[in-house]
Amino acid sequence: MAVALLVLAVGGHASAQGTPFFGPDKGFEIQPEIDVFWHVADGVRLLLQVQDTAIPSESNNVLEVGGFVDCFVAPLLRELISPDKALTHALTLRLGVRYKGTLEPGTAGPAESVAVRFEVTPRYFLPWSILLSARNRLQVDWNLGAADSVTYVYRGRLEAQREFDVGNVGLAPFVSVEFVWQSPPSMWDQFRLETGLRTSVHWFGRGQIFEVSYATVTSLQPSRSWRPVLGIIWYQYF
Repeated sequence: MAVALLVLAVGGHASAQGTPFFGPDKGFEIQPEIDVFWHVADGVRLLLQVQDTAIPSESNNVLEVGGFVDCFVAPLLRELISPDKALTHALTLRLGVRYKGTLEPGTAGPAESVAVRFEVTPRYFLPWSILLSARNRLQVDWNLGAADSVTYVYRGRLEAQREFDVGNVGLAPFVSVEFVWQSPPSMWDQFRLETGLRTSVHWFGRGQIFEVSYATVTSLQPSRSWRPVLGIIWYQYF
């Protein structure tokens, strides 16, 4: 977490000097999201995911809706307060479909796409109960109505988190770094630094997680630029 904050501080200082470390600031972004999980069998669950991405300075708003199947295919690591059972397994798989469409085009213009997504996420507990996970996401996007209709994307994310028990409430600060490869143009396109906090409670169903995060998302192509992103997620488990 200290490394991520240090990088953010360097970037902020450079921006103040007029020579941004990450390139020009493209405007603040906010991403509210709701994830609803249904456990349908031992080691299998369904996910409905709804995410809104808004960039107020560009009057741009995009909605994503996805449906996925998660499978826990490795032995149990250890129990956590978190209702997210994927965190307690050494390996999980995810397969599904996501639709993305423009609600307000703003300066970006309208766009629409459908994607097939597959994820492989191994996990391992380090000393001091730090949980390390390495999510590998492969995605094929069909950009509806576009001349170049197919885009291939790989997203590799390394994340570390540590859960603390505070009166039967789980508090889990986390930090992650993610790199994105895309074809076309067949090169590393973006990287993301993120830090935040997940709060686990058990009010109804199998439990809830509330996540708040701050990220810097740096675009590498066609020229370097970055955005600060505020993420707010409600995970609901049944």
